[in-house]
Amino acid sequence: MQQPLIIEVTRGNYVESRHQVIAVVSDSTGRRVRQWGNVEQLVFPRSTAKPLQAMPLLLSGAAEALHLSQQQLAMACASHNSEPAHTQLVGNWLQQLGMTSTDLQCGTHWPGLESATIQLAQSRHTACPIHNNCSGKHCGFLSLAYHRGIDHQDYIKADHPVQQEVNQTMGRMLDLDVFAFPMGIDGCSIPTYALPLPALAMGFARFGSGEQLPQGWAQAAQALYQAMVTEPFYVAGSERHCTRVMQAYSGQVACKTGAEGVFGAAVPSLGYGIAIKALDGNSRAAEVALNYILNTIGLNPADTNFTQHQDLYNRNSMLVGQVRVALE
Repeated sequence: MQQPLIIEVTRGNYVESRHQVIAVVSDSTGRRVRQWGNVEQLVFPRSTAKPLQAMPLLLSGAAEALHLSQQQLAMACASHNSEPAHTQLVGNWLQQLGMTSTDLQCGTHWPGLESATIQLAQSRHTACPIHNNCSGKHCGFLSLAYHRGIDHQDYIKADHPVQQEVNQTMGRMLDLDVFAFPMGIDGCSIPTYALPLPALAMGFARFGSGEQLPQGWAQAAQALYQAMVTEPFYVAGSERHCTRVMQAYSGQVACKTGAEGVFGAAVPSLGYGIAIKALDGNSRAAEVALNYILNTIGLNPADTNFTQHQDLYNRNSMLVGQVRVALE
């Protein structure tokens, strides 16, 4: 078994912390191009699965019937910051469906970006489900129910037709029966299944390339991929790694973070998919691992200022260390 990637955090010239990361690069047939660590263990993909979970929105014809924009499709794949542009889009989308924030069952939290939280507080408003980072994905679920003529009540439940269709579709992308794996409840209250990391990498390879998928599925994946790389702000937002990577690589890669140090990416030009899990659940480790793996497989960013490591600054904006791959 190959060793996991070690992501080290420095302060000055001293290594302060280390994170272990498992990762796999696969093509659309499941052939593993590279792997690090014991990738056979099951992993909850969390929000990394969102691009795959959005597939029924296209396959059902809902996106076409509702004339959804690329920004809306990107938001269906998003874990957004709840910046004003994000929440306005979600609000307008709900109006389009004849619904309100009370129809969203994702729960409520304050915006993920500090400046957006301050702006919301200064407006004397409080957070609502529209501000949940998953509200775009949930608008996608509501759109699917609306188009299918299904009662959207309890659409977050594992046995609801929406979740059944979403997970059957994801299973087709991954060549496995999702329902046969351990189930948990995600942060936004939908079911999440612990799945093999190599299958997730293969799914992202198929998502990016369309290979091993029926024609209509390949077209749906291509539409979502293009929405993500064309509108990366709506996949995450300001100061977010997903957005920075897609901007830096200028259409060469679509990537999606997930809670607990998970990351997925599609690289169509190479036909590869990438799946990453930081074993301690630390997102900074997964982010740097993604940068390193993209470089390792030969993908070069269009933005020459984009680096593999992340610089660390203190509250006085002093450079105090780095997050980087430890090369023995």
